Amino acid sequence: MKHKILIVLISAIASLATSVQAHHSWSVDYDTRQTIVVEGVVSEYLGRRPHSAMTIDVETVDGETEQWTVEWSRGFRDSEGREYGPELMVPGEAITVTGQPHRADAAFVRMRSVVRNSDGASFETGRRRDERRGGRGRNRGRDRD
Repeated sequence: MKHKILIVLISAIASLATSVQAHHSWSVDYDTRQTIVVEGVVSEYLGRRPHSAMTIDVETVDGETEQWTVEWSRGFRDSEGREYGPELMVPGEAITVTGQPHRADAAFVRMRSVVRNSDGASFETGRRRDERRGGRGRNRGRDRD
């Protein structure tokens, strides 16, 4: 009987730890108070969880190519609120990303918006402000994407 209780307790703790890890705040990894702009060419879409990502090749001031990882949550929205998936940013597509810098890795950015350079189309990521949960409580005013 004691073994069964111990196994149930360990399983409960493990599942709680997994769900806490999956729902972290963006501000843990990214400086959400700063904004950077990165221009590059999409090299690969990384369909991974819990956040979508892609790598882009960025030309440095020295003329070298540096690979950046761009991470975001949810899909893309245009200015009229229409939703799009990752097919917007195919390999070879030149883009300009506006986002937040990673706290530890200089070649990571959390995308907030993106412009497709070929046609100037602009998209935002995550939920629109008017769709975000409001209300009271300890999370009021925090970034929830």
